[in-house]
Amino acid sequence: MTEEAHLHNSGLAERAHRVRRNALIMAETQGQGYIAQALGVADVLSVAYFHAMKVRPEQPDWEERDRFLLSVGHYGIAHYAVLAEAGYFPEEELTTYAADDSRLPMSGMTSYTPGAEMSGGSIGLGLPMAVGMGLGLKRKGSKSFIYTLMGDGELAEGPTWEAAISAANYGLDNIIALVDFNQVQADGPSMKVMNTEPVSAKFEAFGFFVQRVDGNDLPKLVAAFDRAREHPGPQPRIIICDTRMGSGVDFLEGREKSHFIRLNPEDWARAHAALDARRAQ
Repeated sequence: MTEEAHLHNSGLAERAHRVRRNALIMAETQGQGYIAQALGVADVLSVAYFHAMKVRPEQPDWEERDRFLLSVGHYGIAHYAVLAEAGYFPEEELTTYAADDSRLPMSGMTSYTPGAEMSGGSIGLGLPMAVGMGLGLKRKGSKSFIYTLMGDGELAEGPTWEAAISAANYGLDNIIALVDFNQVQADGPSMKVMNTEPVSAKFEAFGFFVQRVDGNDLPKLVAAFDRAREHPGPQPRIIICDTRMGSGVDFLEGREKSHFIRLNPEDWARAHAALDARRAQ
């Protein structure tokens, strides 16, 4: 690795640490939440916002921006964590998460949050919306990309695959889909609830340029995002990111039930300490 690449990755590691810290602040405010997902996907979001995407936090509606669609709406806590770090709104606002009249509701909504491009809740809508946006941007002659973050459980939704067929059919090379493949959903292990493997082969058969990487390895993520943007073929792109629930907080990694976590005050303090210790290594 070159010195320049090392410094870049070090900067991304610090960003990812702060994204995780922001997520813990919000979850601690409520005493509960989708914190394991937020910790697990922090590296993916950090590479998206601080390496790959073309955005202007001070001008959220800038026409030439890349779009980010949070298809897994309950990952709002993760999205707010990265939006605050990017400067879309003050970090102090994180303590209002999920409170009455907050701009940071538990599920992402465009009408409330600066930087949010879609309202989430029912899963399976992100890729269909990306297809519509992709067609619209193509007709405008725009060079912007649309990123959409899906969960692995979402791959069992029919609209996801209808949209995949459409994206390839229309040659929407401005779509970069992301899958947080953490093996967990509300009803249990994702591949036991509905086995969608072999995921890479399926998306390849649908006409996508496919990559599968360790979603908690920053250099590998950087390389995958770069390849996705630079791929020459008229294909939609997808990066399947194998992540660890609770990544960065050791006692939350591998927790048996981690889809929605409640902790007592002592354990929130313990989580902050574990995250800081990981940073110091």
